[in-house]
This record gives sequence, C-alpha cells and structure tokens, in this order.
Amino acid sequence: MAFKLLAIVRNRHFHSLLGNVIMAFFNVLSFALLVRMLSLSAFGEWVLFLATYNILDQVRTAMLQSGIIKFSAGTDITTSRQVTGAAWYISLLLTLSFILCSLLVYAVAYPYFSPTWHFFLGWLGIMTLLSLPFNFATWVLQAAHRFDKIVQIRMLQNGSFLVLLGILFFMRQVTLHNVLYTYSLSLLITSIYCMIFRWTALTTMAARTKAQAIELFHYGKLIVGSMFSSALLNYSDNLVLRTMLSPTAVAVYSIPQKFMEVIEIILRSFVATSQPTISAAANRNDWKEVSRAFCRYTGTVTILILPFVIGLLLFTKPLILLLAAKAYLPATDIVRIFLFSAILYPIDRFIGVTLDMINKPLINFYKNLIKLILNIVLDVVLVLLFADIRAVAIASSLNLLFAVVFGYIFLRRYLPDVHLRSVIYYGWLECKILLSKIKLFRLQYK
Repeated sequence: MAFKLLAIVRNRHFHSLLGNVIMAFFNVLSFALLVRMLSLSAFGEWVLFLATYNILDQVRTAMLQSGIIKFSAGTDITTSRQVTGAAWYISLLLTLSFILCSLLVYAVAYPYFSPTWHFFLGWLGIMTLLSLPFNFATWVLQAAHRFDKIVQIRMLQNGSFLVLLGILFFMRQVTLHNVLYTYSLSLLITSIYCMIFRWTALTTMAARTKAQAIELFHYGKLIVGSMFSSALLNYSDNLVLRTMLSPTAVAVYSIPQKFMEVIEIILRSFVATSQPTISAAANRNDWKEVSRAFCRYTGTVTILILPFVIGLLLFTKPLILLLAAKAYLPATDIVRIFLFSAILYPIDRFIGVTLDMINKPLINFYKNLIKLILNIVLDVVLVLLFADIRAVAIASSLNLLFAVVFGYIFLRRYLPDVHLRSVIYYGWLECKILLSKIKLFRLQYK
C-alpha cells in the first residue's frame, strides 16, 4: 500500500497537477489579500498592469518553451546543450527588446499616461528580466520531465509574494508602488534560487550554434501568434472595460477569472500530459490514434469539470464574499455566465493543442486571431449598447462558441475520425476506468 501511494506521489502527472494547484492556491490567497488591501480603482489598475506583464511573459514562453522541449528532449547531451544555449541567446535578446520597448513607450506616450502608469512602465521591462532565469529553468526542467522541481519554483515564487504582501499589510505600507516592489522581489528571489541550484543551464550559452538559434526562432514564431492572440483576449476585455467604463469595472470583472482557475487547474494539467501523446501518434502518422487521443482527453476533461461547474454555480455568492467582499457582489451574474460557457473550454483548448501537434499551427493562429478580432468588436458594440459589464462576459461566451465551431470544422478536415459522439464515448470510458482505479485503491487501503 505504501509503495503504491509513493508511486502516485512520484508520478510526473501528479507533480504537474500539484504545481498547478499550488500556483492557483497562492494566487487566490494573494488575490484575496489585494482586493482587501487596495481600493477598487487601485486594484483595477494593478490587474491591468499585471495582465500587461503576463502578455510579455507569455510571448517569451511561446517563443521558446515548446522549441526547447521539441528539440532537446530525448536527444544527446551535445544537441541538448546547443539547443538550450541557443534558447538562452534568443531569450536574452527578446528580454532586452522588452526593456527597450517599455522605455520607448514611456518616452513617446508620456503625456497620455497617468502618474501610476509612468511608474508601471518604468518597471515593466525590468520585471521581465528578473523573471527570466526561473522561467527558463521551468522550460528546461519540463523538457527533462522534472516536474517535482517545477513545483518548488512555483511554490517559492507565489509563496514569497504572499508572505511579502502579509508583511506590507502588518506594517500598514500597502500602496500600488509597494505591491509592485514585493512582486518584483519575489521574482528575483525565485530566479536566484534557480541559479544557485543550476537549474537555469546558463553555462550552455557557450555551446549555442547559429543553426539551432535559427531553427528555434522559426519554430517559435509559429506558436507565438496563437498564444499572443489568445493572451490578448482577457486583456482586450479589461482594456475595453477600463476605457469605456472604469477601473472599478476591471476589478469586478477580475472575480470570474479567479473562479475559472478551478477549471484551468484541471485543464492545464491534462494539456501538459496530452501534448507528448498526440505528438508521438502524429509523428508515427497514426491519425486514428491522434483522433482517439483528442476525443479521450476532450471528453474526460469535459466530464471531470462538470461537478466543479455545478458546485461553483450553486455557491457563487458565498464564494465571492469569501474571495473578495460585498463590493464585488455585482460580479455574480458575470461569474455564472463564465461558468455556463466553461463547458466549451476543453474542446476549444484541445482543438488548438491538436492542430499544433499535427503541424497545423497556422490554422490555430488564424482561429485565435479571428477570435480576438471578434471579441474586441463584440465587446465594443455590446458595451456601447448596454453600458454593462455583463455585456463583455456575453461577448466572450459568443466568441468562444464561434471558436469551437471554426476549430472543429478545420480539425475534421485533417482528422475525419473525430466526432462529437466519440468525444462523449471515449471521455465516459476513461472516466469509468479512472473511477474503477480509485475504488480499487480505496479497497486496498481499507
């Protein structure tokens, strides 16, 4: 019994799930602190700034993470070092460009920004530099299937920020400036930790080759477009709310996004384990297995999230009060709109993953680009018509429905064996197997 429990704890899939749970747990706690420590307006500005930083971070991740895994995992040491060194070279150039761009925006658009954003822009590029070493470490560790060490990184970064926020609270020094300082310090602490344990593979810079750098760049730019378009969805919502309504609307709209973290934890964990499975089948030209894997993962996650969606729908108001405060209760309807549309999250996400894995990233890019354009148009039109935060939530749901239909039609062109009934069948079959394993484990434990 003890050995079986130990096998579960040491399982890389378990570590992947644990890392996402830890990150979400600390994010919710820090979120709950910030909504109580900052005014609605100040919190709205922080949400928008953090979204801006996250877009830059996601662009860098899209450019390099998949490439490191694709070109270094399972190769000889020499090739792995060349790929990692080339990735370091590109990441440094990209981070330097972020710093220069933020300074350029600060100088050119200075009259158009508030004093708060003057301060934010001065730190935006610096934060991308502070986070680079530990972000790079997670990519290298993921390629090596060392999810246990990634758990440590996520715990340290999110945990240190939470502790520092607590110190600010007890010292009564809570300001937007100090919140940014504590966040930056948490990034620096985590990066130093990774460098001490040599998880960053910084020494591979000397082994880089021009050929590997070019290959990584061309591969990465195919993924960046999709991720960048996808990342801009929530940002565009926040920007429309900020410019057409108020920073308070941004703060209220951030509540449902925290609710969706419960769904995202499950979804991200399965996506991480599905990519090598789908990719391996595609590399063997086993398209029937690719179709089965898509249906199995999509159906399983869709069924697994249903109890969470129902539970969150039943306890929406108490959870908002627990997470934030009475001032955020106007988010109740927005949360419910998001939860109803959450049932489409798995199929939308796995359509994108599968298109990338079967070497059709351009189609996934077009899907996400059209999705972004449609989202902005619907946001602006519906807010003009109704001047209500709920209009943006409805726009996002309609946009998601379009993306699923669009992606499914194109996926079926390359994988004709994909059917919605197969998604339900394989998903239910996988859930039954999972339940039988849980029952067997409980019986053995007794």
